Amino acid sequence: MTRAQVAVIGAGPAGLVAARELLRAGHTPTVYEQADRVGGVWVYDSQTDDDLSSRAARHPVYSSIYASLRTNLPSDLMAFLDYPFDARGGGEDDWHRYPHHSCVLIYLENFCREQKLQPFLKLSHTVTNITPAADSWRVASKAPDQTANTATFDAVMICNGHYSVPRLPQLAGIEDFQGDTLHSHNYRDPHAFTGKKVVLWGAAASGSDIAREIQSVAREVHWCGHALQGKPQPRPSSGSPLGTSSGRSPIYTHGDPLGFDHQGRLFFEDEPALNDIDTFMFCTGYDYQFPFLDTDIVNVTDNQVHPLYQDLISPTHPNLAFIGLPYLVVPFPLFEIQARWFSRLLSGQFKLPEKAAMLQAIESHAQALHAAGVKTRHWHKLAEKQTPYVNKLAAQCGDSPLPEWFGPMMEAAQRARMANPAHFRDQPLEM
Repeated sequence: MTRAQVAVIGAGPAGLVAARELLRAGHTPTVYEQADRVGGVWVYDSQTDDDLSSRAARHPVYSSIYASLRTNLPSDLMAFLDYPFDARGGGEDDWHRYPHHSCVLIYLENFCREQKLQPFLKLSHTVTNITPAADSWRVASKAPDQTANTATFDAVMICNGHYSVPRLPQLAGIEDFQGDTLHSHNYRDPHAFTGKKVVLWGAAASGSDIAREIQSVAREVHWCGHALQGKPQPRPSSGSPLGTSSGRSPIYTHGDPLGFDHQGRLFFEDEPALNDIDTFMFCTGYDYQFPFLDTDIVNVTDNQVHPLYQDLISPTHPNLAFIGLPYLVVPFPLFEIQARWFSRLLSGQFKLPEKAAMLQAIESHAQALHAAGVKTRHWHKLAEKQTPYVNKLAAQCGDSPLPEWFGPMMEAAQRARMANPAHFRDQPLEM
């Protein structure tokens, strides 16, 4: 296949850069986006689900960003590799190094316009079904007027993201809790937590940011998570809490909660129970979901999408790619290299291993993760493995590795975040 008609599902950063890479490789993309604008997760919506816990939302929203959100990576890393976040690319020279979400959206809109991607967009088109047909794919969608359409493509790139469907782990007795329950997906600003005792469960970026933001208005903030277990921050029964400062409530840290009892008390292992809680917030991440794909193509088991070769391609349907599944990564450059890899694969610039070899590689990778004790839901986590992963894909498709400055910049950003988690965005970044 040298010139392909390719369906791209989603017009967020992964879908936009996928469209550009397809065009560069001589293919024709058709980008389906259910929203009425590009940007994906970076489109802010002040509205929330009608059920704040997201358990039974009848009218879900897809935005998961809060009003004050800024990137937790410097713009040097956030940008596509050849399209910087300043006036040479899609941004402005006076933007903060850790830009506000509104700046990221402007950057993506500028990228879409300057790369001349608008003619290939189908905005307000919801993909309802994607089915294989011989060596091609049928993509069924609904237009803005709800008219059903079907089109046939040589290949499909799934770029629908994984930050819109809240993950809600089981928590014993949650039905007995009489306070407010919500997922961070529905958090927009701190005002609703004024004077309240709030418990947040989840030790990743959203839990950290939101705990510190509501600290300014809440009566008490209790932050829970496995990664916080055994940390040096003292707990309420043992001294001064984390993050106490003038005019701000304390943040108390705990391990994972065990559950609620019938009186609404929250229990922990080897810690006193918490009572009189006003709000319990899940900051527990998001689920990978592909409602338009048959489960005999890919399955999602405890947030592991399988079987996929190199976290990217279906070995049984090598003209189907998933862009942007790995997390704890520098996202935009990873999307770019993944999209370039698949675009060049479609052009015949390199070949995949045989199906049996890909399946064996998938099995070997799974065995290694299992032997290392990695939980299934973390199998797409790259973290320190992202540079070797990206450079491997680049080498396979004849591209250059990440620039030499990239690794040291990642390390500097990580050091800054660890050294000053509350204020790293506003401190000089020392290389």
